[in-house]
Amino acid sequence: MGWATKKSRRWELSKLGWTFASILLFIPHIHPFVMMSQATKSKVRAWYALAWVLLLGEIGLMYAFYIFWGALSQGMLLTIGGFLTSYIVGNGLLLRQAKSYLQRLELAEVRPLTWIDSVGKQRQLELAQRAMETPQTFISKLLYYKKEINNKSIQNHVDSIVRLFQLLEKKDTQEAERFLVRHGTVVNILREYDALENTRLHNTVTMESRKKLEGVIAQAASAIEMDVTNLIKSRLLDVSAESEVYIQTLKNRNLLKDE
Repeated sequence: MGWATKKSRRWELSKLGWTFASILLFIPHIHPFVMMSQATKSKVRAWYALAWVLLLGEIGLMYAFYIFWGALSQGMLLTIGGFLTSYIVGNGLLLRQAKSYLQRLELAEVRPLTWIDSVGKQRQLELAQRAMETPQTFISKLLYYKKEINNKSIQNHVDSIVRLFQLLEKKDTQEAERFLVRHGTVVNILREYDALENTRLHNTVTMESRKKLEGVIAQAASAIEMDVTNLIKSRLLDVSAESEVYIQTLKNRNLLKDE
């Protein structure tokens, strides 16, 4: 388990190699290129735009050095100050986005990434979508993707999830709503798998991505089964304790004889 992901710490450190190199390498500044590379790999537009701003700033500083070189003027002092500020700000931004960058790379191993405006906006969008999710829409989406997806194994897993969720919903609607918060991501995974199927591509990338998503869905079905089982077990324990209290009350009132 790593600091920011479920991958190993060695994996995380290997992915941040250029970030550390940028911090250690004071001259020349490479943080704009590192950020640009990370933005491309993680497909975050805000980081890509910021990388260009930093790069243009570096070009401006290099031009200022060229203009003021040879004289310790106020312009040269301001340029040196800008150079130091650029180093601190640029590498600070790389460290700040390191966690989100690693999480995006981890996600890329499960499904192909699509370009997003920013990590913050994407999280807000996902939270809003989850907030709008209801048991009815959740079931409808599961059944829709079961019909659209051709993989028989995934169809069986979806059947299992639907059956377990409906069982839970009948017993406790509030717990069913909490279930959506814990397992609502299943719909997103099915959506991604359906999109991969619709590409009708059978190259190494798509086949590996589909295989990984199949594994995630299988694990999700197993986890959901365990989740529902634990909830039922907890409820049975509560009922058992309540029954014992009830029987004891009847005995105390001489309404029931000891066996």
